[in-house]
Amino acid sequence: MMTTSNYTMSKPTTIRIFQSIVAALLLFLSSIPAFSQGESGSSSVDSSRATSAPLDGTVQVRSGRVQTNSSFEVAPPAPPSLKTVTGSGLGGSMAPGFASPRMMSASALGATIGGAKDIGYARRLIEQGHVPNFIDFSPEGLYSEHDIPTPSGECDAKLCLSLGYGFAPAADDRTNALFLQLGMNSNIKADQFRRPNLQLALVIDRSGSMEGESMEATKKALHKLVANLTADDELTIIQFDDNAQVIWPAARVGNKEALNKLIDGITPDGGTDIELGLRLGFAQLAALPAREGASKRLFLFTDAMPNAGRTDSASFRTLTQKYAAEGIGLTAFGVGVDFGHELVYHISQLRGGNFFYLETPEKVAKVFDTEFDYLVTPLVYDLNVTIKTPRGLKLKAVYGLPTWKPGDRDANLHVPTVFLSSNRGAIVLRYERESNGTLGFSNGDLIASGTLGFTDVNGKEYKEEQEVRYNGQAKLEPGAQYFTHDGIKLATALTNIYFGLRDGCTLFAEGKREEAAEAVTRAKTLAALQNAQLMDEGLTKEIKLLEKLAENISKKDAEVHRKQSNEKQAPRSR
Repeated sequence: MMTTSNYTMSKPTTIRIFQSIVAALLLFLSSIPAFSQGESGSSSVDSSRATSAPLDGTVQVRSGRVQTNSSFEVAPPAPPSLKTVTGSGLGGSMAPGFASPRMMSASALGATIGGAKDIGYARRLIEQGHVPNFIDFSPEGLYSEHDIPTPSGECDAKLCLSLGYGFAPAADDRTNALFLQLGMNSNIKADQFRRPNLQLALVIDRSGSMEGESMEATKKALHKLVANLTADDELTIIQFDDNAQVIWPAARVGNKEALNKLIDGITPDGGTDIELGLRLGFAQLAALPAREGASKRLFLFTDAMPNAGRTDSASFRTLTQKYAAEGIGLTAFGVGVDFGHELVYHISQLRGGNFFYLETPEKVAKVFDTEFDYLVTPLVYDLNVTIKTPRGLKLKAVYGLPTWKPGDRDANLHVPTVFLSSNRGAIVLRYERESNGTLGFSNGDLIASGTLGFTDVNGKEYKEEQEVRYNGQAKLEPGAQYFTHDGIKLATALTNIYFGLRDGCTLFAEGKREEAAEAVTRAKTLAALQNAQLMDEGLTKEIKLLEKLAENISKKDAEVHRKQSNEKQAPRSR
């Protein structure tokens, strides 16, 4: 039986919401050229259509046999089930009973892919008045900072995967696009979860370039980390400059006062040979006898500015890949305004890898107070997703998965690791019509179909098939906006935020200041239009970030941030 709840908003609240929507819509119509759609010519956003009654959509799930096992205390796995999902056009509402963020259980955990877990470095540069390089941030980092509701509200497995879609303008090329969300959530409850015991190696960069703020941030993080360890964890500490030394031999955690005193005594000096530090840290972990129920992980704290030993990312990937195959995970923590983002970003893409940038004391507190137990807990390995592209459509891009390579007709996605998280993550696929035709859908049209499968941490397999069709009575065509659920609305807005960051920074670096400002403004306007309905605090923060980037771009003396050279921190003579 379905129940309906009625409520009444106060007059001031109603006026504020109405004003926000109208302001965003007016800004949208006044500042963006008409959205063209291939051969169909140009078409402005149809506001009368946008505020029409919600269209209907159906997601059908076909399930194969599922086999899995887990070290977590969770219910037997089953694929998500979405029999009927009613989406919302602009001005529409969620269908009764569909899981929105506020309707989900507050204690349910989410899941996000490995690799970059934030865009903290680019965020810091922008807030300090700089224009970042486009390689200093990634869509998966941006998505991971947000809790993105999944198409399937209920999950009765360790990891549930589900598909939803949105039809909306894209900020980069001003055309309507079909955005498909691969959502991830879990049935693991925060109050019931206990992380595995750890065999942990801390590898700390103490080179001269770490002097000052970078070392202070590292020490704050290390003190919080020590507070999270228990007597069931084993710990070894390695420091490196242009040499590497074990300063705390592997042992069960006991005397935390001595550990904190040791950390306080670390002083910056010398060159930066990250390779030496990693090799020694991995060797220490490899030599430890495996313990049942314990996982091995290396934490690297660095500004990633190597000037001794090997300095290219390919060499580090080879090293980390070797130990990843042996079950030793890597978590990298970046610090410093001249952080070498690209190097650490690449080595964190491997199996069992993830990466955080510690830009503020608040971020340090969040990572080690809130996320610590999750960031050391891989949920599954080798997530493989094949999503077939329907006839007449073309896969344009995949956002949130750096391992995807363009060129294939179908989306063959491989995710090395999915981690437990306080947020629900997403991968977003973008489609357009083949041969530059008009993108539109009628009742019964196939949106997507695919096979979703993974291997859990114990080697068991999970597999299911899903199919998504458009079941609306009204034709979906340029000028309309449609979303199956609030999560894809948020994911689409975040993707447009990413377009604004990427294109704004890229065009500015090419000397096209005016085009860069326009790209940022388009993205900001589209995101604001969505947020007038979502009222999402995190999205509001990203819109303000775009506003700050636009301000930086407009400065007469603005230039792309250039990292300081690390050559002055030469290796010491021995």
